[in-house]
Amino acid sequence: MSEASLYEVMSTLRAVRRLRPEPLPDDVLQRILQAAAWAPSGGNVQPWRIVAVRDEQKRAAIGDLYRPQWQVYGENARQNLASLSGEAKSKRERMLDACDVLGEKMGEAPVILVFCFNPQHMAITDADLGRPSVVGGGSLYADDFVVL
Repeated sequence: MSEASLYEVMSTLRAVRRLRPEPLPDDVLQRILQAAAWAPSGGNVQPWRIVAVRDEQKRAAIGDLYRPQWQVYGENARQNLASLSGEAKSKRERMLDACDVLGEKMGEAPVILVFCFNPQHMAITDADLGRPSVVGGGSLYADDFVVL
């Protein structure tokens, strides 16, 4: 991939929250996991582990855990819509509608990647705040990383 096309891809990428039901081929999943392993981290320690969940019942259980958490978050996010207007409000409403679909369908994804981390192995920059921190030790975090 040329440098120009990489920048084009990165600058036009959108988050897609519609899941495809087709099984994910093993070679594709391996490439995704390899790319995740190459992601930068503070001290180059990659203090995470990834669990790829393919079992249908376990994926459904994850969806059951995710759904109510999204519903609470989504309700709060919708309350903030009052401060927006015009295209900004429409765009945010469309995004939240898509997230609602993801919230309902999460357990139906052919694979769910669960990222686990040990904060003791992270270079947490805000550790003195007296509360657990995730973003304080991150160099890169997946956002809605569900294999499509």
